[in-house]
Amino acid sequence: MHLTILIDNRLSVPSLASEHGLSLHVQTKTLSILVDTGLSGKAFDNAEKLDVDIKSVDYLILSHGHVDHTGGLRRFVEINKTAKIIASSLVRDYQYWSNRGGKFHSLSPDVEVINQNIERFVFIDDNYLIDSEIGCVFTRRQSFPRPNGNRYLFVEKGGGMSPYTADDELALTIKTNEGLVVVSPCSHCGLLNIADECCKYMNCNELTAFVGGLHLLNGEADDVANLAELISKKYPQMYLYTSHCTGDEACKILSDKMLDKFHVFGVGERIEV
Repeated sequence: MHLTILIDNRLSVPSLASEHGLSLHVQTKTLSILVDTGLSGKAFDNAEKLDVDIKSVDYLILSHGHVDHTGGLRRFVEINKTAKIIASSLVRDYQYWSNRGGKFHSLSPDVEVINQNIERFVFIDDNYLIDSEIGCVFTRRQSFPRPNGNRYLFVEKGGGMSPYTADDELALTIKTNEGLVVVSPCSHCGLLNIADECCKYMNCNELTAFVGGLHLLNGEADDVANLAELISKKYPQMYLYTSHCTGDEACKILSDKMLDKFHVFGVGERIEV
């Protein structure tokens, strides 16, 4: 199985485009899966250059409703006419906001394109199996701290504003011969909470790789160092691949603690797991 980074904040191949957002393609033995669409359609321009056939994608997984993960949806449905789109039912109900920087700005998805393609969506409120080895998992328990960066995020439903609890967030988990691979583009629920939920749902305690953003902002050194120690204790065999929404300072700390089991990815990279 391999994963290809179609769009991200960081760039590995200079001839490709980057943006604040994430989209990655997962190719298993039997399925072509796209996880998120990035902020715009640039991911699909990159896909063409990387020989990733978007037309043949079987499933699109929207990890959560934020526009830097859903903004390319209109472009996706123009290219791909058949893929099922899996998302939390809350994605169509919430308006998403951030006040990072001291001023509220919208992070909401394009509701019009969702409604125009409603027959293609599989809206879920509970964990969902695509097949016996591939699942979409919500994180309902909070055994470990969630990222502090969530404090800037809010949702609006029915006219009332409330803190964002990431109750719409999905992780894609895939069972391989070596153990579980978890793809979690933003990890608002926290890496360890997400990993534990995926292991429990898939009935597999061996976690071989975690791929995605960690929503760790700069200036949180103690929290990041503690996270690295807990990862090494709970999942010593796990490789961590991250970039989007993970600050440079956090990456440096994780790299120092996890050594060769840590990697920062960028647009154009292919990860073999």
